[in-house]
Amino acid sequence: MKILIITAVLLNCSLLLGQYSGTGSVTSGIGAITSSNIYTCAGGRIPSIGTITATDNSIWTVPATVNFNDINFPFASDLHNACTGATYTTANQAINALTGSDIVTIDPSGEIITAYIFADNYFEMYINGVPVGKDNVPYTQFNSNIVRFKVSRPFTISMLLVDWEENLGIGTEINNGFLHHVGDGGMVAVFKDPNNNTLATTGADWKAQTFYTSPVMDLNCPIENGSLRLSNACSTSDSQNGSNYNGLHWTKPVGWMNEAFDDSSWPNATLFTNAEIGVDNKPAYMNFTNIFDDPLKDAQFIWSTNVFLDNEVIVRYTVDQSSGFNDEQNPNTPNLINPNPSSGILDLGKFYTQGENIYITILDIKGNTVYSKNLYQEPINISNLPVGMYFIETNDNNKKTFHKFILE
Repeated sequence: MKILIITAVLLNCSLLLGQYSGTGSVTSGIGAITSSNIYTCAGGRIPSIGTITATDNSIWTVPATVNFNDINFPFASDLHNACTGATYTTANQAINALTGSDIVTIDPSGEIITAYIFADNYFEMYINGVPVGKDNVPYTQFNSNIVRFKVSRPFTISMLLVDWEENLGIGTEINNGFLHHVGDGGMVAVFKDPNNNTLATTGADWKAQTFYTSPVMDLNCPIENGSLRLSNACSTSDSQNGSNYNGLHWTKPVGWMNEAFDDSSWPNATLFTNAEIGVDNKPAYMNFTNIFDDPLKDAQFIWSTNVFLDNEVIVRYTVDQSSGFNDEQNPNTPNLINPNPSSGILDLGKFYTQGENIYITILDIKGNTVYSKNLYQEPINISNLPVGMYFIETNDNNKKTFHKFILE
């Protein structure tokens, strides 16, 4: 009888592997809890961490390996957090509560960037590989955050995103009377410069790759197409029994958070609407729609291709030197460039004060320097440059400003 049972188990594993032909490691069933609760919040779900062993004998941390308990990885500041009572109704209230000690310095001569983030459920953010902020609440209640850092452009944003789970290893939670309900993720962020101009928003030009997908109820449904790890054909049905659910795991590449990491082969992020993520009843988002849903610079919810089944995702984006240049955002900005549009001869007299000698830099739309010169009350001739949009950069006491003009 014992021999028959062992044979049956081996046969089941063989069938399990035979159904899946992708590059991920396959786990089955619920993992073992190693940390029963890493954070307590009244009215919140319990964020546990555990491990699970795959059919190839690799061991995986579920839902993800995170730095929540690492004292060297700074916490983000509260934008809205019911767990701490920081229930601000405006971004100005949240910013005014900060002392400046929250700012992480990457480049001493850089500018202070303010990031506003709403993540379902958890994020860790790096700038040029430096940890700058992690979510204050790993699971629920739903919160939003502010992260401030000092950096020079260009800079690269890298974020680990985790959709937490109550049933470790199979990506489910208790909901709507079911023991196994498939939750969803989603993250939205806005990055502003010291003048409150929007430098970057989450969108389809970000990169997004998944590293943990679960539950996979049928191992025939996931497919891979190049770097795409697709599970949209897989079921997301609720149930009362998840013992046969599977998970797919991929190893995160070394240095994924660094500026020099090559993410060119990664898929672009997938966009999701506010309704798909379900934020209409969440003050942590709805109190700040003037930031997240700015009609001129609307930020989009992003994730990998499956916001329900992909539970560990990395997103990346590089803010270049020309990001966010938009004089129209501030109607009070004086017209310092004359004429604009220009045929190539620019009178920059309004940039000067009497007897001042300045250094001028002109950038193209990609942030490349196309002209630079030390000037003293003289027009400049750039008629040899291709027609298009350009930016003049000035530097006053290490505070950079940019002014857009059109060459025609």
